[in-house]
Amino acid sequence: MASVFYYLFFLLFTILCFIPFALLYVLTVKFDRERVVLHRVSRIWSMGIYRLCPLWRLKVAGREKIDRGKAYVIVTNHQSMLDVPLMYVLPLNFKWVSKREVMRIPIFGWVLQMHGDIAIERGSSRSARHMMEESDDYLSRGTSVTLFPEGTRTKTGRMGRFKEGAFLMAKSAGVGILPVVHDGNFEVQNGWKLRMPHTFRVQVLDPIPPEEVASKGVRELTAEVEALMKEVHRGMNPDLYADGAIPQGGEACRV
Repeated sequence: MASVFYYLFFLLFTILCFIPFALLYVLTVKFDRERVVLHRVSRIWSMGIYRLCPLWRLKVAGREKIDRGKAYVIVTNHQSMLDVPLMYVLPLNFKWVSKREVMRIPIFGWVLQMHGDIAIERGSSRSARHMMEESDDYLSRGTSVTLFPEGTRTKTGRMGRFKEGAFLMAKSAGVGILPVVHDGNFEVQNGWKLRMPHTFRVQVLDPIPPEEVASKGVRELTAEVEALMKEVHRGMNPDLYADGAIPQGGEACRV
């Protein structure tokens, strides 16, 4: 019953937030090129999603490592669609790189479009080139870009293999990489029911400076960051990495 109440409150909360958000977009889009105002509102909206349930806890560590005056390529693991609002705990203005079909989802996709987030068409080299150009443009203006280097959601809760696109982007733009590891979004659902109480954790790791990014090959950089993030995630939730671990639920029930 508690899960039903959360879903109802979530739906109402989303509708109530979207209406003024859309109005604010109309009022600011002409002069706020980086959508800073919308991003700040999104931070409040996103944290509300996690605070709708009084039995949920959100723990964030490492935010002091972030230089707010710098732009980063932010890389984080992908457990569910809730990863998107969770990343708004970061005190940075950033753009998501998202699959184009996600942009078509009512309200959620519309918000991404209003943010000016970057769409990519899966399997299209032309779209990939456009994404890299758009990302480089944002980064050159001081706005960070966030990607899921796994490319898709995990089916087991464990972190998957990383693709090289995010690391190539950082080298091309001459910016640092900010690795962020989180846990909790995969296991929050048990079928359609939500786990209560439940804890979500976010760990900001040490940024990789532009000089180090430039000095290493893309393949080497990808492998090093993947190994580092997996080690941190294993420490957060060792049960997921235990031999014979059985995932809670499956891809069909991920938010």
